[in-house]
Amino acid sequence: STDGSVDLSSGINAEYGGASCFFFALAYFCDTKITPVEVLSLCGYGLFGTLLCMGLSTLLISQATNIFFYVTWAVLGVSSAFRMGSVFLERTAVRKQGLTIALLVATIHLLFILYLKFVYHKTYEAASKLPINKAIG
Repeated sequence: STDGSVDLSSGINAEYGGASCFFFALAYFCDTKITPVEVLSLCGYGLFGTLLCMGLSTLLISQATNIFFYVTWAVLGVSSAFRMGSVFLERTAVRKQGLTIALLVATIHLLFILYLKFVYHKTYEAASKLPINKAIG
């Protein structure tokens, strides 16, 4: 709409699931001027830091230490979470609401990276114990 308010007629379909839908709902209730497509784009671009963090820690470091993962998480994950949060903050008229939504978005993004790390690690360990891997290696 021309007044800058959030227009729900563009629709939130079932394909806008997960965190993106939650972030858009928060944005709607905090009167943040952002569209569902912009929220999806932010979440997608935010995953680039996650991809680098997971990829570098998996390819470069043995399973003996998680220090490298936490360093890359602190640098790459926090920078992408900061960018996502700053977009929500600058598009919210009331600063208190903007700060709240920015912190929620950044926290959920960082916790998602940790969740992926631990789920991926369990899956990787289970796959390495399969009999087919022992026959190959």
